[in-house]
Amino acid sequence: MRKVFIFLVVLIKNMASYEEVREKFNWSEAMNFVKEDNPVIPLTSHEGEAVIRISKDERERATFHDLKIKALKLGLYLKEIQGVRKGDVIAVLASKKIEQIIVLLATLSIGAIYQPLFTAFGPKAIEIRIKDVKPKVIFCQDDQREKISCIPFSKLDEMLNYGELKEGELEKISWDDPVILLYTSGSTGPPKGALLSKRILLNTYVYMKYGIGLKENDVFWNAADPGWAYGLYYGVIGPLLFGKPVIFLDEPFQPDRVMEVLEENKITNFTFAPTAYRMIAGTVKKKYDLVLEKASSAGEPLNPEVIKWFKENYNVIIKDHYGQTEVGMVVYNGWGYDAEIKIGSMGLPAPGYDVDVIDDIIAVKRTSPGFPFLGYINNPEKTKESFRGDWYLTGDSAYKDSNGYFWFVGRKDDVVKISGYRVGPFEVESILLEFPAVLESAVVADEDPIRGHILHAYIVLKPGYKPSEELKNEIIKYVATKYSKHVHLEKIDFVDSLPKTESGKIQRYLLRKKSTEEKR
Repeated sequence: MRKVFIFLVVLIKNMASYEEVREKFNWSEAMNFVKEDNPVIPLTSHEGEAVIRISKDERERATFHDLKIKALKLGLYLKEIQGVRKGDVIAVLASKKIEQIIVLLATLSIGAIYQPLFTAFGPKAIEIRIKDVKPKVIFCQDDQREKISCIPFSKLDEMLNYGELKEGELEKISWDDPVILLYTSGSTGPPKGALLSKRILLNTYVYMKYGIGLKENDVFWNAADPGWAYGLYYGVIGPLLFGKPVIFLDEPFQPDRVMEVLEENKITNFTFAPTAYRMIAGTVKKKYDLVLEKASSAGEPLNPEVIKWFKENYNVIIKDHYGQTEVGMVVYNGWGYDAEIKIGSMGLPAPGYDVDVIDDIIAVKRTSPGFPFLGYINNPEKTKESFRGDWYLTGDSAYKDSNGYFWFVGRKDDVVKISGYRVGPFEVESILLEFPAVLESAVVADEDPIRGHILHAYIVLKPGYKPSEELKNEIIKYVATKYSKHVHLEKIDFVDSLPKTESGKIQRYLLRKKSTEEKR
């Protein structure tokens, strides 16, 4: 049994329908937009502000001209002094800093491969991510240098004084040359190093135009961290590609602080991770004066209750989008065309992409010119397992309805059968979020000799609620009444927090492991 959440939105006039956009789309549109031999030029060919970094009470800014000159000078230094060559890896360990964008552009200017590292990583996590291919150079912000041998950002100034720029310094990069190395967040196991080609820029163009629906008068903010795919592709590269400033809020996540920045900067087009939206909807009490017109979410499915909260409180629909580190965004409820929205659905295939469900798994055809995945570093077996002919298998379980909309069920390893029914955690977690006391939840399956499995929920309560057996029973009864008795939610543990990847995805496999160990 599947519960389908449907919510129709009035179509925006004077905008092409999804069917029209998909039928007319041609990849030459994206290729002409990103046409130069080197990505640095299209990323820095604009004027005005390119980066606005907000940290506590300070603001730091950089123009497109600043970025371009500094990136080219750093690229010259890396080639002539550090000996970096095309195809070498340059890693960056930093939070939301202007310096990391300079390093990104410098890396691309010489045809090297950019690898972001997240500042929450400890030495062991970093070691795992640099053992497959040792970076030629590692840059870091100054407070991260004790974790690893690296060049601190404070050394950049002297590097930028090296040499004189000459014409023709940019390295030519073809569509299939590797430009980014990103390790998957490991929501179902150890991280794997995904190598991405320059075609990720084509994917970025399509998503920013048709998914995000970026317009000339938009004030855009992607609040995701650039240490991860969504923040890097569409929070840094995307805005720069379209001449929009990158906005960095370089502070620990606080729901009210995010709302303040949305208000103070008059953001009209916003995107963030589902976890952040859930925390905002679950904890923010003050009313903010927002001018939001478009909101998007990606990383994992966004629960309908959260979408409802934003619609009721700020009259904005959050549109759910789907993608992966390996392929970029490929299924979404796009802002760049008219289409019916079904709340709870991840939407329709992106223009230019063939996406289907093969053996219950979302699959993306690699013959698209916008398919960027080159394979996993030093892991040919995993790379081979990821493909079936021309189809890349994402490992995410879903189904399609009669109108072609995709509905997320769960990671392949998270989906189970209970009394003959196939059940994924997302639908049950969404019901749990509708219960007044629940802030966050994660649902896993415990083995059961009679039903095959029963469901086990780990729940974080909202402030003001205390764990009790009575509350457990109320929640179990609520799910059985609101959703279905067949799901057999029979066990609840109240916890202070849920295990998550550094990018914010819930690690259900750790909860499954915990539950199994407790039974022994």
